[in-house]
Amino acid sequence: MNGSRTNQNRADQRSPARPIQRMAVPVALALALAVLWLPARAWGWAPGTWYVDNTSARSSDTGPGTQDKPFRTITAALAAHRDSGVTIVVHGGPYRERVAIGSSGSGSGPIVVRTDGTPVVIDGADDFSPSGLWQSYWGDVWFAPSVSWTPVQVFADGARLVASTAKPKDLEAGQWCYVAGAGLYVNAGGGSPAAHAAAVGHRANGFYANGRSHIFIDGFTVQRTEDMGVLLINTSDVVVKRNVVRQCGSSGIAAQGGQNVQVHGNTVSESNHHGIEFRQGVTQSVIDDNESFANAHADVAWATGIYLAGSPGNRIENNRVHDNQDTGIELQTGSNDNLVVQNVSWSNGDHGYSMLYVTGTLLLNDDAWVNRHEGFSVEGGSTGTRLYNCIAVRSPLSPQTYCMFVDSSSTAGFDADYDILWDTASQPPVRFGANVYASVAAFQAATGMSAHTFGADPRFVDAANGDFHLRSDSPAIDAATTLLPGWDKLDADGFIRTDQPATPNTGAGPVPFADRGALEYHDGVLAVDDGATGTALALSPAFPNPSRSVVAFTLRLSSPADVSFAIYDLVGREMWSEHGVRPAGRSTLRWPLTTADGRRAPSGLYWARVQRGGETLTTRFVVAR
Repeated sequence: MNGSRTNQNRADQRSPARPIQRMAVPVALALALAVLWLPARAWGWAPGTWYVDNTSARSSDTGPGTQDKPFRTITAALAAHRDSGVTIVVHGGPYRERVAIGSSGSGSGPIVVRTDGTPVVIDGADDFSPSGLWQSYWGDVWFAPSVSWTPVQVFADGARLVASTAKPKDLEAGQWCYVAGAGLYVNAGGGSPAAHAAAVGHRANGFYANGRSHIFIDGFTVQRTEDMGVLLINTSDVVVKRNVVRQCGSSGIAAQGGQNVQVHGNTVSESNHHGIEFRQGVTQSVIDDNESFANAHADVAWATGIYLAGSPGNRIENNRVHDNQDTGIELQTGSNDNLVVQNVSWSNGDHGYSMLYVTGTLLLNDDAWVNRHEGFSVEGGSTGTRLYNCIAVRSPLSPQTYCMFVDSSSTAGFDADYDILWDTASQPPVRFGANVYASVAAFQAATGMSAHTFGADPRFVDAANGDFHLRSDSPAIDAATTLLPGWDKLDADGFIRTDQPATPNTGAGPVPFADRGALEYHDGVLAVDDGATGTALALSPAFPNPSRSVVAFTLRLSSPADVSFAIYDLVGREMWSEHGVRPAGRSTLRWPLTTADGRRAPSGLYWARVQRGGETLTTRFVVAR
């Protein structure tokens, strides 16, 4: 609720502000380039590439870690090979272990833990689907005496059950309780929990590092941990990349203290707290290109998509946050002088973006669409906030809410311009201090602020289904200011700004034809072939083609589906891949022109392949450096 939060998030201590540094490329590049063969260190641990495969009959925790005789666990591989330049490659399968990284890499040779492209699941829960683990207790309540610890989470049929304080015999369907010295009692809704694929939380984290540096974690699924899925404490020069993190007992990915941390390209959902969080002095770090959604706390409504507390001088860029219990992106006490650029926040339970007890925030080209309360909320003495090229769309989900709200304690140093503030019900779009303004024009006349801001439908392609590209008649086209120091010449899809000849340039600065919002309009870009209309699976040609920095494709599905997306060179070698559930309708597939280990893909001819079930589509394109 506006200005009245009393939860534990406010307890974070204020930290001194530091200047924003552009980290998105330097951190990833420095680590990725180091994934090459490096000389051995004098103290005996030999760097190189070592393998883990718990599905192999020849695997062993004593190694040696070759492809023929791999390690059985990731923990054993890291214990045996602790030097800079080590790469641990993990083959698909469930791994029920807490991977604690106990050593540091170096600037020229990080410690890399990655998958081989097959699905690798780091599971924080124990499998309780064997029927012999359960005894009938009372009606539909069953008893597992082998649970000798107090779990935080219990699952049945893939869903989190509700902890109860009731007596075991009084448990309702979907509830559980633990009795010390006795065991776990579960009512899974009928029959033994074994028949409901029961799982019981047991391990705090999937990945954990404390005081370590130069680490690269890439491509895993981390699920059902009792606390944070990935937890970094006082780390530096760490990249957490392309992971799926879900159903964690606390936040999905968390950094506490440290610097030069990059959280990039992850999908985080269903956390019992924030999806991604920086706390306790994380600085000079980046959260970029992630999707964080459906995070919800069981007791108090405070779970956000991305949350910062006591963490100044960071960059939050190109993220998609939606359907979270609380705010999409929230900056809390002491998270001063952060840059929030080209994010899209929609359908969240509170604000799209919230600045609360922070100063000096710069928001550029951010989209906020139909969040329950304000699109942009600035409260609690959040002075010096600036808002440019942003789009806020509000619908009447809650009374007395606004596209943009700045409370009386936060008006000092506030500035905003080149924004679009549109209320679909023609309600007042702005509250500034104690005053409510019936229109953008009234706000401009009263304050002399936001001369180039207006209220109009931004005309997104399909915002209700998560597509925030602009239509050809959008008023956001060729209308942004590029005079700000944090403005990005590439949009959230990684595309260069382009001029639309039929649209007058009403922007300002060195690129007067840049667009407002997170995504640049491109005439005819990413259009799926009309001949494919009505088919279950369709793929557009590559754009741009040739490509120099990123290539994208539009995928269209008739229904949500598990999709594999891979890039191959001309001789059929897989260069890069990703796998996951894609929504019905249109979505964008992107390849950043890097190989699986982070190296730059060379110029040449490539194939993109998309698979859904037994269906496969391919298209050819060129990389020209």
